[in-house]
Amino acid sequence: MTLMRTALIVPSWMLAWPTWAQAAAAEPARIESNLFSSGLLTQLTLGLVVVLALAVGLSWILRRYALPRDGLIRVVGGLPLGTRERLLLIEVDDVRLLIGVTAQRIQTLHVFTTPVSEPFTLHPDPPHDPPSA
Repeated sequence: MTLMRTALIVPSWMLAWPTWAQAAAAEPARIESNLFSSGLLTQLTLGLVVVLALAVGLSWILRRYALPRDGLIRVVGGLPLGTRERLLLIEVDDVRLLIGVTAQRIQTLHVFTTPVSEPFTLHPDPPHDPPSA
C-alpha cells in the first residue's frame, strides 16, 4: 500500500514543479492555492487519456485497413499442436501447402496441386432423397 501511494505521489509532485516556480514569485500564502486550483493535474490527466486513446485508435485503424487482406498467400486453416507448434494449410494461387510451424523452423509437409472446388468440411451434408409421391 505504501509503495503504491509513493508511486502516485512522486509523479504528481514532479508535475507540480512548474506551478511551484510560478508560486515562488507570488506571495507565500498563495503557494498552496495555486498548485491545485489551476487544474494542472486535471489537464495533464486528460492529456494523457487523449494520447492513449489516439494510440489505441490509430493501431486499430492500421490493423483494420492498412494490412492487405487479399494477398497472394491465404491461410485456409490452422491447428495448434502445442504451445509453439502448429499446422497451417495455406493457399498460393491454386496450390495448397500443408506446413508445420515451430519456434525454430517452418517446413513443408505436403503439397496439394489439384485445385479444390469446394471447401473441406468435417460434417458433410447427408444425401437428400427425393420425396416419394
